[in-house]
Amino acid sequence: MEWEEGMTIVRAISRIVFYCRRYIHSQAYLRIAACAVIASALSTPLFAANTIVRMEITYGTNQGTIDIELYDDQAPKTVANFLRYAGRGDYTTNGFFHRSVPGFVIQGGGFAYIDLGPPFGIQYFHIPEDPPVPNEFSPSRSNLRGTIAMAKLGGNPDSATSEWFFNLADNSANLDTQNGGFTVFGRVLDPGMNIVDAIASLPVRNASTVNPAFNELPLVNYTSGALQPSNLVLVTRIPNVNSAQTPSGAWEIFTADVDMIFNSVGTVDTATALSRVAAFKSPPNSFVDFRSGMFTLSMTGPMGSAGRIVTMHDGATARPTRYYAYGPTPNDPTPHWYDFSYDGETGAEIGSDRITLHFVDGKRGDDDLTANNSITHTGAQAVVTENANSSSQAGGGCSIATTPSPNSRGGDWIVVSLFLTLLALIRRRTRNGQIQRTRH
Repeated sequence: MEWEEGMTIVRAISRIVFYCRRYIHSQAYLRIAACAVIASALSTPLFAANTIVRMEITYGTNQGTIDIELYDDQAPKTVANFLRYAGRGDYTTNGFFHRSVPGFVIQGGGFAYIDLGPPFGIQYFHIPEDPPVPNEFSPSRSNLRGTIAMAKLGGNPDSATSEWFFNLADNSANLDTQNGGFTVFGRVLDPGMNIVDAIASLPVRNASTVNPAFNELPLVNYTSGALQPSNLVLVTRIPNVNSAQTPSGAWEIFTADVDMIFNSVGTVDTATALSRVAAFKSPPNSFVDFRSGMFTLSMTGPMGSAGRIVTMHDGATARPTRYYAYGPTPNDPTPHWYDFSYDGETGAEIGSDRITLHFVDGKRGDDDLTANNSITHTGAQAVVTENANSSSQAGGGCSIATTPSPNSRGGDWIVVSLFLTLLALIRRRTRNGQIQRTRH
């Protein structure tokens, strides 16, 4: 995430300055090191934190959690695909593991059940599928024990949709080399493999008469007769992932820190959104486009003094340039619009495919302004463009329907300013060194 990139750059520069002070005769090496730091900062993300999701499992009377670190930047399309299904509740609305092959994989994300009552009873169906996600296999992300990867159709590398599997062993010799390679998009964090192994140790039955895909079905406390939901290994909750559908029909996915639980995520209704847009005061000579509507969210959990982070995975090609919040602030209890840019404690940071929202319980961004281990928030991402040669719009304007123009990554100005500051420091140190040598 960009704030972590910035902190990494600051630490690197501070070390360069330290050596500059201690070894004033190493100006050439200093310049080389500074250029290397800045070039790296401008070209690639530095140590971005990955999303972690918590999968809660129920099997019989047993329950457990599997925390999964997702490879956001290494398999972005696959991660977004997984989060979209998870955020809509597709995996957790009576979803279950439908395949277990001891020493190989356990597989889920494909099927769910519904109880239609008499005379139809329990019916099993495949989760509705989105369009296939392009294969993102890489040899650097091998199918090793403890990884999660996408299932797909034989002979079609780009056919993955909703189904995924956990590798129970090192399956790289097999799964890395066939069908274009199976895309690994995350790994299980300790002690989650204890739950994965517990599922893999359950008895496996051939229930292909119920559904052809159930010929290796892991079951709990099953002897004979009709399958019951209590016999299945259920994915009951993924509490720190939720989603909302934008007015344009797209899905915005929200992920919170792993200990947090989303109580609700949604969009503000059109009438309310329009009334709030009318009250919005645009920056001078600028046009503001609330391109994805206005969002509300509520989450609970242990906040701590450092606060919590919510990541908004939007993936829009034309990136927003600002994020505004609507609600009270400590210095103005009347709900109003305010720029929610990150101030070092709370606020939004806009990245290349996501927005990172920083919250501190009871402070700016928390609508109730009360420290109660709960965050409520209303906000909207926006594209702000300057009005060129338009006196009629000199005071600015706003919209919730127009198409924004592409723009550069937010936050690059921080790197540039640091670079200029570093150059000034180098020049000053160089002059000081020359003066000292002349005096000696």
